[in-house]
Parts: sequence; structure tokens; C-alpha cells
Amino acid sequence: MIFKRSKKNTNSDQVRVTLPQVKQAVKQFEADMPTPINRTVLIMADKSIDLARLKRYLGGVPQQKFYMSRETFEIFAEEDKLVPYYLDLVQSAVDNYINDTGKLPLIEDAWLPEVHYRLLSTESYLKETPPFPLYITDEEMMLTHRPEHFE
Repeated sequence: MIFKRSKKNTNSDQVRVTLPQVKQAVKQFEADMPTPINRTVLIMADKSIDLARLKRYLGGVPQQKFYMSRETFEIFAEEDKLVPYYLDLVQSAVDNYINDTGKLPLIEDAWLPEVHYRLLSTESYLKETPPFPLYITDEEMMLTHRPEHFE
């Protein structure tokens, strides 16, 4: 008689990890993969990270959930799970706006390079407005939610 090992995670497989540990595991996962494969293969439909695939780097499957932006690769803990959703939504809108107009969709006279949601919505680039500001960085016009990025 052949017994198959259950693929379900048991409680003994579960571990508690920190956000920096997950970030490091994701980087190591990507480094270990063949060239065409990158970390975005870990992102599930709800933007959560498939932590079972990081088990060997973390020593088990984490109890908590973590989320990643497909556009910026930033990783977030459960309490910030909406941030990657909005980063991806607005990054796509910003990219399309820049491609079409050659301009940055920024709020005029703002202290920081804040994305102008109303402009993107009016021009039909953005269908949903984030509940927090996002900023355009100098690094390949990528977005960030952290104003301290500019300090």
C-alpha cells in the first residue's frame, strides 16, 4: 500500500515571520530561479504572496499573509494589504497617461510629486481613487506611498 503525503500545511509547518524576512525570502527565491522567472510568479490574484513557495527560505509557511505590488515589487504586511492594489491600479494609469500625453499627472504646486487622481479620473485613466496619496519617484517614474521617500 502506498501512502501519499498530504500537501496541506499542518500547524507544525507554520512559522511566524517578519516583513524583512519575507522580503529577503522573495529576493532569494528570485535569485534562485532561472533568468526569465521573477518574483511576480509569487503573486496570487488577491495580491497576496504564495508563501508556500517560500517555505524553504522561511523554515515553514507563515501564519500571517503578506502582499506584493506587481508593478513596484514592494511587499506589505496584512494591515497594508490595500497599498499594493492601489499602487498597481494607479501605476498603470500613470504609465498610460505618460505614454499618451508625454506629461506627468501631478498636482500643480504640490510640495511633493503627488499623483493628480482627479486628472487621471477625468481623462478616464483611473476608475477608482485611492484613499491615500501616491507619489511619482525619479526611479523609472515608479510610484510610492511613502512621502519620506523624498527626504
